[in-house]
Amino acid sequence: MNADEQQLHRNCAARVRGMQRYHIEEREWLDVAYNHVLCGHGFVFVGRGFGVRSAANGTTEANDGYLAICFLGDDSVGRADVTPQARQTLELLIAEYGRRYPKATEIRPHSDFVATACPGDELRALISRLRL
Repeated sequence: MNADEQQLHRNCAARVRGMQRYHIEEREWLDVAYNHVLCGHGFVFVGRGFGVRSAANGTTEANDGYLAICFLGDDSVGRADVTPQARQTLELLIAEYGRRYPKATEIRPHSDFVATACPGDELRALISRLRL
């Protein structure tokens, strides 16, 4: 990673800390809602981690049954925002979820649980092709 990319990546860590601060201070949750946060540079930030209930899926039922990965970036219409590094890391992270949770059967986007555009068309298409 060159110096410019390192500076941009430092912004990713600051964004994750800001998200965590918002979830703790404003939402009054114990930690960031997500189990993992993935940035466009292909790095994974551990939120609640494996095995801890998510608070990010929008409903109690969804949070009880699914863990949550947040992509730290945009998924703008008509633009490929998910970098090759992020795609590769997401695939590896999903494979690790599958290894740790062999009874898990599906990967679902946030929009399956609540009316939202999240995670965006590009990520929704990618998720539909991934398997645990």
